[in-house]
Amino acid sequence: MEPLMIIFLLVVAAMVLAFLEILTPSFGLLAVGAIGTLIGAIWMSFVYASWLGYTMAFSAVVFGWAYMAFLVRMLPKTPLGKRLFLAKAPDATGDGTPQADMYDEMIGKTGTAVTLLRPAGMVEVDAKRLPAHAEAGMIEKDTPIVVVGADSMNVIVRKADIDT
Repeated sequence: MEPLMIIFLLVVAAMVLAFLEILTPSFGLLAVGAIGTLIGAIWMSFVYASWLGYTMAFSAVVFGWAYMAFLVRMLPKTPLGKRLFLAKAPDATGDGTPQADMYDEMIGKTGTAVTLLRPAGMVEVDAKRLPAHAEAGMIEKDTPIVVVGADSMNVIVRKADIDT
């Protein structure tokens, strides 16, 4: 077999091994194989002609990183990648509004504690059941509450002042 064909096949084998390393949890074994195969291709290039060896070494450094970046960036967009990676989490409102923004809109509104908040639990505000955190102490179930703040995961509530 021609030396140039062997060099070409070694480079292709290194690319395939790198691709498989991204796809499978081999704990770096395939990456080591890809690097070793690429080093073999560079070594054979130097044996064949020094200019080819320098060209291969330069290309491996520049295009190797670009190839790996391409794999990491493009894999989630492929049909196989869509099956391997989790989809983006759905928003709470269903209308495209991020959940944290919905929580910020609840500040100042009143509702009812659906569960015992000690200090975390569930509240109902505007007919929406939300995870909540009591500002201080415990809040009994069915107690009127007011939303006083929000973070990325909860609304922060306190007992509503009921003046009769």
